[in-house]
Amino acid sequence: MRPTKLVISAFGPYADRTVIDLDKLGANGLYLISGDTGAGKTTLFDAITYALFGRASGESRDDAKLFRCLNAKPETPTLVDLTFVYAGREYRVVRNPEYERPKARGEGFTKEPASVTFYYPDASGKQGPTSRSVSKEKEVAAVVQEIIGIDRDQFTKIAMIAQGDFMKVLLSSTDERKKIFRRIFKTDKFNNLQEELKKRAAEIEKLCSGSESAANTLVAQVQCSGTSANAAELERQKNLATQKQVSDWQGVCDLVQALLAEDGESLQKLKAEADESSRRLADMDKELGRAQNVERTRESFKKASGDLETLLPKLEPLKAAKAAAEGKQPERDQLQEQITTLRNSLPEYDKLESYRSDAVKKEIECKNLKGLLQKNHEDFDSLKANIELLEKDFKDLGDAGAKKQELLAQLEKLSARQEDLQKVGKNVKELSTLGEAFESAKKAYVDADKAYQEKQAEYEAKNRAFLNEQAGIMAEALAENEPCPVCGSTHHPHKACKSVDAPSQAELEQLKKALSGLESDRSDKSGLASQAKGKFEEKQAAVQALVQELFGECSLEDARERGNGEYAENREKMNVLTSAKTEEERREKRKAFLEKTIPEKRTELEKLQAAAIGLEKQISGLSAEVESSKKAAEDLSKKLPFENKTEAEKQIREIQAKLDESKRELEKATAAFTECEKQVNELKASKSTLASQLEGAPEYDLVALQASREQAAAAHNALAHSQNEVSARLAQNRNVLEQIGKTVGALGEQLRRRGWIKNLSDTANGGLSGQGKVMLETYVQASYFDRIVNRANIRFRILSNGQYELVRRIEAANNRSQSGLDLNVLDHSSGRQRDVKTLSGGESFLASLSLALGLADEVQSSAGGIQLDTMFVDEGFGSLDDESLKLAINTLQGLAGENRLVGIISHVNELEHKIDKIVRVKKDENKISRVTIEV
Repeated sequence: MRPTKLVISAFGPYADRTVIDLDKLGANGLYLISGDTGAGKTTLFDAITYALFGRASGESRDDAKLFRCLNAKPETPTLVDLTFVYAGREYRVVRNPEYERPKARGEGFTKEPASVTFYYPDASGKQGPTSRSVSKEKEVAAVVQEIIGIDRDQFTKIAMIAQGDFMKVLLSSTDERKKIFRRIFKTDKFNNLQEELKKRAAEIEKLCSGSESAANTLVAQVQCSGTSANAAELERQKNLATQKQVSDWQGVCDLVQALLAEDGESLQKLKAEADESSRRLADMDKELGRAQNVERTRESFKKASGDLETLLPKLEPLKAAKAAAEGKQPERDQLQEQITTLRNSLPEYDKLESYRSDAVKKEIECKNLKGLLQKNHEDFDSLKANIELLEKDFKDLGDAGAKKQELLAQLEKLSARQEDLQKVGKNVKELSTLGEAFESAKKAYVDADKAYQEKQAEYEAKNRAFLNEQAGIMAEALAENEPCPVCGSTHHPHKACKSVDAPSQAELEQLKKALSGLESDRSDKSGLASQAKGKFEEKQAAVQALVQELFGECSLEDARERGNGEYAENREKMNVLTSAKTEEERREKRKAFLEKTIPEKRTELEKLQAAAIGLEKQISGLSAEVESSKKAAEDLSKKLPFENKTEAEKQIREIQAKLDESKRELEKATAAFTECEKQVNELKASKSTLASQLEGAPEYDLVALQASREQAAAAHNALAHSQNEVSARLAQNRNVLEQIGKTVGALGEQLRRRGWIKNLSDTANGGLSGQGKVMLETYVQASYFDRIVNRANIRFRILSNGQYELVRRIEAANNRSQSGLDLNVLDHSSGRQRDVKTLSGGESFLASLSLALGLADEVQSSAGGIQLDTMFVDEGFGSLDDESLKLAINTLQGLAGENRLVGIISHVNELEHKIDKIVRVKKDENKISRVTIEV
């Protein structure tokens, strides 16, 4: 893969659209990317990486939000356009990050979304109008991966030896180098396997520990009676379980079986004793029940006799009270008849209220109509007076509007004159401005001509001095009797001499250039002065013609004074005429208004007069209706006993209350007598029944019977409690025995699996006792590292003049740290190995360069023989002496060969004398980066 063209726009420090024709560098050899720090050298590789993979080459710069150049104009788009050749075919990819740009319509900014387009070559293998393209991010990523054959991480390790990155590879520990190789060689699957084995070992360890703890916990749950023969053995086993030291689980199970047999035999005895106790308790309950029934019957007979003696004296008085209440029935009938009569008269009271209400309502209505009639008379008189005033006003406006047209004509004439006067003033002002511009241009020309004349005199003087100097130089070489190269004379009595003040040819050329600039400036200012003069004279002629038309023959100054005076006078006249016109228009509008309003007012007056007649008729009719309603109400009132319906209803309520009280008295007396009679009859029947039940009943001692029963119940409860304790212990121990059997059975298989899983995990994670601490991933990476070191030593031996060779250290620095990827350097001058950190700065760079090139070779080989025709080496050459620098350049030249182009990114000036092709990056005065290619 070889880039042939790179276009950068508003990307990094490149504010403008920058086109870099990388094809000028050719297809092989070395070239230098030179420029000051921060100019944007590394940004070129960032742009190539971003175009291909959507990310920059360095992790610290890999943020798409930072790609937009802060110095770029808002309308300049941010993008990278890369054209590259792979296997003889030309591809192109255009990519832009998300950034803010000005809105196409309106003000403000909007977000330009990130996008990418990949272009295939056309049928000719080049880019053209028919090139097919894809524009989805995933599709472009797949296409780039398919064509180039590597991903972004591999590309940055193969094609870019980034500044500082491979010094980390050289000086890293095993743990640090392992992380670097994991990313490059994708060995994370081996690390994942290590972690999975470690996880499974921890899980089986936890499972075994849990099973053992569960079994020990179950032993603590075993129970036995205090009198058991196995109590001491059970206590010993529980102590072992607490300390997690149980070794004979079968002995534990046998012990629990013995305890179960003991409790089973005890339970059988307790059941037999409990059955006999239950039978005796049942017989005692029957006897006690019979005694209690006889005692309760005697108590009931005694109570019934007492209650009957209390009720019999009350029965006769209640019977007499009932008869007295029944005797008041005629009085109640009379009250009921009064209520019925009053209720029948209630509709007549409603009729009376209707007559009275109707009379009041019509009186109010009649009063309201009289008020309206009074208002009508007042409105009539007011309107009549208003009409008389309007008719007088109309008569006074007889000639309104007659002078309006005359006033308008006078105003239009004055307005036209004012416009002409304004036109004169405006043109005079413009003429003054043009005059000032002409004077300024004329002065500028005079100054420019003076400067030119002075510079011309200086040039002529120095030119003569220069020519004399040349003659003096030639004269120095003349010899007597030898011909002059100018005139041919062999005799030279008056030789020309060199002038002390003669200028150099470069100074004379610079002076001539300055003179040419002044001549051009004088010519420009002469043209501007002529143009200003023409405009002034043209405007002056136009103003003179306008002044003569308005004022006749007079000067411009007189015209300005006369125009200002007349303009002010006309303005006053126009104000007076405008006021008169406004007043005339007001009188005209008033007259038209009165012509319309007076007839309307007369019509309104006639309507008021007609309305008054109608109101007088309504008032007369309502007055007659009021008198009729009052007469009917008076006649009906004389026939009724009460003034109104409210008093009649009050009388009804009072009579009803007396009737209700009499009825309640009757109901109360009847209920009291009935209830007392019922209770007497029930007590007599109950007493007879209870007497028959007590015939022949024996006498019982209830206290003695209850005491015997309580003693028997206490003994029975004690047997039941013991039985429950033994049953619960049996159930608990059976369950514990079953759980111990299951747990111990599973624990054996778990311990077997723990053995081989832990051994496998320790092997993969470098944790075997007495063995080297090399993890599985480290072991795989060591294979890659050996090949990298072998490839690196091919170049490192050359770069170090055969003194040094890199060696992978096998042993760890200490027993606690991981080993396998540490690096030593073999110093052939001493024959001893030492840590690579002991190398000097220049030696470290050569070692890291060799290691980086070896890593690039290995990654390219691992990627399946991909074709990368371009490589970049970023910085580090400043630490080398001349000899080492020469060796490094020769090594990279050899790396380039005939088919690879190697770019060195550096600001070391010495490299410019050693490398012919240069990509120069500079920042201009606006801090914007520019790129030029020198071949």
